[in-house]
Amino acid sequence: MADNLQGLKNALGFSVSMIASEHWISASMSSPWSVAKFAQNEKDAAQIWKLFTEAAVASVIGSLIIAYLMQDGEVLFWSLAGAGATLFFVGSQYQRALQGTL
Repeated sequence: MADNLQGLKNALGFSVSMIASEHWISASMSSPWSVAKFAQNEKDAAQIWKLFTEAAVASVIGSLIIAYLMQDGEVLFWSLAGAGATLFFVGSQYQRALQGTL
């Protein structure tokens, strides 16, 4: 039973962090398509990366809070893995949008 509980906690930490990362990014920025369509210059790109960075920090803080509240190092790993995977994927989409290769 204890192993099942740990697996559940790991899955929760991973999935909640992924969802939180996506929501922070969505709340902070428009979609990659909008970025590709409306970002006109380096100033726009700098603002987009500023917002993305703020969203990434909020995502990592959320992961740390989850792990702290659960008092579990393994949850910390999976929470950060979930946030990191989501941030990598979404960040690459925005990078492609800014480069015009979306």
